[in-house]
Amino acid sequence: MKKITLFISICLASVWACTPVNPDMDFAPIPDDGRIKVVDMADDNSFMFVNGLLGEVLPPTWDLGNGQTAVGDTVYAGYAFTGMYTVTMTYYDGTKDVTVSREIKITQDNMALVNDPVYEFLTGGVEAAGGKTWVLDSLRTGHVRLWKRQQGQESDDKKAPLFYAETGMYDDEITFKLLGAECVYENHGKSYSHGGTIDGIAQYRIEQLRQMGVVTGVTSSPKGDFIVNYTPGAQPQKWSITKRESGGKEYYYLKLSGGAYMFFYRGNSPSDIEYRIDSISENYLRVVHEETSPASRATARWEDHYLLVPKGYPIESETPAEEPAPKEDSLNEGFENASKSLTFILSDMGTNPWGLPTYSVVRSVNISAVNTSDSIVRVVRGTGNDERLTLTRDYTLDLTTKNRLKMQVFLPTTNNYDGVNLKPTVAVSLADSKNAALTVTQTQTVASANYGKWIELEFDFSGSAAITTFNTWVIQFGGQYAKGTSANPGIFYFDNIELTD
Repeated sequence: MKKITLFISICLASVWACTPVNPDMDFAPIPDDGRIKVVDMADDNSFMFVNGLLGEVLPPTWDLGNGQTAVGDTVYAGYAFTGMYTVTMTYYDGTKDVTVSREIKITQDNMALVNDPVYEFLTGGVEAAGGKTWVLDSLRTGHVRLWKRQQGQESDDKKAPLFYAETGMYDDEITFKLLGAECVYENHGKSYSHGGTIDGIAQYRIEQLRQMGVVTGVTSSPKGDFIVNYTPGAQPQKWSITKRESGGKEYYYLKLSGGAYMFFYRGNSPSDIEYRIDSISENYLRVVHEETSPASRATARWEDHYLLVPKGYPIESETPAEEPAPKEDSLNEGFENASKSLTFILSDMGTNPWGLPTYSVVRSVNISAVNTSDSIVRVVRGTGNDERLTLTRDYTLDLTTKNRLKMQVFLPTTNNYDGVNLKPTVAVSLADSKNAALTVTQTQTVASANYGKWIELEFDFSGSAAITTFNTWVIQFGGQYAKGTSANPGIFYFDNIELTD
């Protein structure tokens, strides 16, 4: 048997690119209608699958039954473990997609097909008959990281050590065995799941769990979401690994089936869940789940990160990093140059059917003695209750000397300030990004006599100068109101923002 040093490979190429043109090629027995041709390669457990309708249909897609997919008229796959595998080809017949399948029976393991360090690190290798068990690195900041990457609505929530205590998460463990590609998700009867309403469907993720296993009870968690009495549908569960490109880099992808998942269920499909392996070694594993269902979660680009260590490996408290000394902020911007010293992030905490809010630098709408600038900032409020601009520094602020923020604002007369939840107000806050409870806000109301005029406002934070953990500025126009209520959209302008003494 020829030794294969790379893990399962697939050749995604056409017949004429991957194989010589040979009309006398002796194919192995084929299905009744010849739509899938199978060639048993010289290497044990390796096969070539050929589209028997070559030239009649476009290149088909394949599910190779081993966790891998492919596209092309000729594809290749290897099967490391004994068992029955269903190879499925899907092609378009001119009016609809047609699916045909072929069963492949493997009667002997071929470990050469998984001769790869990733398999060794994940499972402990052939010698680890009982497999290798992984648990959450619960004392590390970011052992669970919930990252929303939608542009303009980013959020990055790295959970503190033991954040999920009393949720049943920290006694969960998952074991991977190389032989048979088995995995066992042991939750001791209780699992943790995202269970809120998504796209109008209550307890969306829990309904998915019901399709993957048995759910006998659901209770609210002290940390939000739900604790679920859950048993995976298959005993044991299965795993598979594929390798493919994403964002110009190649990654290993770990797929779990049969009801297994990594500690916090945030969905993928009712049948399996896939994790990108971002880092793996003997005593460390970092996996990422990209939420792909429902569509709103994919659009928001939610990623769920998990840090794991082998069971029994010392889980040690972090050594706190020495915090750098606070420094004086250099906040001073007139928005006249293409390269800005300030990068504001616009948060939209509501749903706005008009595509609002927006934040942009535009030509001045009113040049006056107060503001002679050619370019200014335009902020359009939508219907979100918590729309705001944030500026987070990579240092904490020393407000000892400079603690008064000045800015010029222009509130158009066309805004309906007497309508629903839109106020002629400007609020500036200082916040600690690591402690949401630590926020100081100064709010000013613009008098109606000053609508349609540039005026200068000053926000005095001298009373908070002793606090040295602030690192974020927040600006909000039009006020904040109760979530779930409606509001009138509005337009606001500002310019020449500066922190002074």
